[in-house]
Amino acid sequence: MTSSRTPPLPALRAFAALVRLGSVAAAAQELSLTPGAVTHQIRALESFLNVSLVQRDSRSLVLTEEGRIYGYQVRQALEVIAQASERLVHPRRSSRVRALRVAVLPSFAHGWLIARLPRFYRLHPDVQLHLQASMDFAQPDQQRLDCAIRFGHGHWPDFVVRPLMPDQLVLLASPALLGKKPPSKLEQVLRLPQLQASEDWSAWLATMPDAPLQVQRPPARLEFTDSTHLLEAARAGLGVALTRRSIADALLHKGELQSAHPHSCAHSSAYYALVPAGTRPLEVTEQFLAWLQVECARYAKAL
Repeated sequence: MTSSRTPPLPALRAFAALVRLGSVAAAAQELSLTPGAVTHQIRALESFLNVSLVQRDSRSLVLTEEGRIYGYQVRQALEVIAQASERLVHPRRSSRVRALRVAVLPSFAHGWLIARLPRFYRLHPDVQLHLQASMDFAQPDQQRLDCAIRFGHGHWPDFVVRPLMPDQLVLLASPALLGKKPPSKLEQVLRLPQLQASEDWSAWLATMPDAPLQVQRPPARLEFTDSTHLLEAARAGLGVALTRRSIADALLHKGELQSAHPHSCAHSSAYYALVPAGTRPLEVTEQFLAWLQVECARYAKAL
């Protein structure tokens, strides 16, 4: 018996296909349905949930924010069902280790990704994940990488680019440096030692309401080429760091860093997943990226 709280499976499959493939036509072709039938299933799902999952215009369906998050969660749930079925029908085949090679920025892996990987392995315990620390924007074929996580403006020739999440610029420091009564005014923050890596101080300052035009940050006490080193110096109490919120996520949750000033602003770049164009991604690659998009959507919603 189907629970009254569970949407019809055909509607979920149609919606998951739309989310993954990006168009009604592609979803219809994969499911051997007409585009009208796919649209009908999505309307039925919206009616069941009483939530708008897509925005409709004359030519296409565009996911709403709720639809994007729900769609990735549905994809993940259907994948769990498929894996459970595979283990039941083909126990030997499903026990094989599947390798996945991912190029990732060191700061993102250390500060954000690794803390979330236990959730990935609860869903996919058979995956052997190879994380290659890399800051290159390219993915040479000889490295045999399946996908990459990059931070930028979304333009990488020769790759299929999938948006993951935005980020914020924040000013952080250790609780020991800030003391029991953290500074509330910008002038007080500027009297503290400053740390510098690649982030643009002027971009953060320009979005601050009523910021004094003559304010300039003092010279940095320490400068870094690696954001991981910047955050470690901030954690050690050596100064205030302007950084991406995502890569400081683990230290913020541990309480080893905290906000040095309440102002934050949207970063001009964002995170993207890159898959080599012209080749069909492996099933394990699609599973990892579907999981990653769920985690990114959850994180971005909480910002």
